[in-house]
Amino acid sequence: MLSNILSVAATAALISVSVADSTPHAAGAQGSVMGPVAFLWPADRPWSADADNTAPCGSSSGVGARTQFPLDNGAVSLSIAEEAYQVAFRIAYNNDPLTASAFSEQIVHTVEEVDPGHQCYRVPSTPMNITSGQNATIQLEYWSSYQEGSRQSFYACADVTLVDASAFVGSIPCFNVTSTDFEPPVSATKEHGLSTRAKAGIAVGSIVGGLGLLGAIAFVLFRKRSKAKRDLEATNQFSVVEKQRAASIASGETQVAA
Repeated sequence: MLSNILSVAATAALISVSVADSTPHAAGAQGSVMGPVAFLWPADRPWSADADNTAPCGSSSGVGARTQFPLDNGAVSLSIAEEAYQVAFRIAYNNDPLTASAFSEQIVHTVEEVDPGHQCYRVPSTPMNITSGQNATIQLEYWSSYQEGSRQSFYACADVTLVDASAFVGSIPCFNVTSTDFEPPVSATKEHGLSTRAKAGIAVGSIVGGLGLLGAIAFVLFRKRSKAKRDLEATNQFSVVEKQRAASIASGETQVAA
């Protein structure tokens, strides 16, 4: 019975978080602090509208703060504000790649299409000749048609330092979720735009919100079920007492009659 209750609650929760309207995910940020797609992890270079179509990195800024990236079992995560196509990741193993040809190795095979939300992609182990401490830059290239109705190529880059998996500190926000009914909090878009933490919160908030609703529904239904069970037990107990009392009275009357 409880499994049926949880199943109903789960269905209600999933319906509540998947209802979509015409507002694209992260629409408040698109075109102001990020393009159609941005790195969720590792941190990408600052975005600017006048450079996001410019290869190889889609930013007017050079190499910035580097993120530690594991040599093995690494992953890249995207925050996606608008549908995108032909998404590809490449890597350049040098300190400051300046041309598209520097990104000679493709680390994630081309993804045909992504929908608004968050997506995570595992990265193959680094070649044996690349060692811990090596600097590198991961390039994101994709197509989108959100500007002027024509398909264009967009770019982004994340600067990293490769480290042994045993020395990697922290965790990779690796999860997949599609959401079309979320607008970021106003405070997240003021002045500094969406931080990586805020981008992650978009998807996590959708997931946690659904689980919270699931828990609330299950709790209410469980309490109702428990109350009904207690009432039934009390009724049964009362019936037993009444039957015993009736039997005692009947026995007394029989003795008097005798």
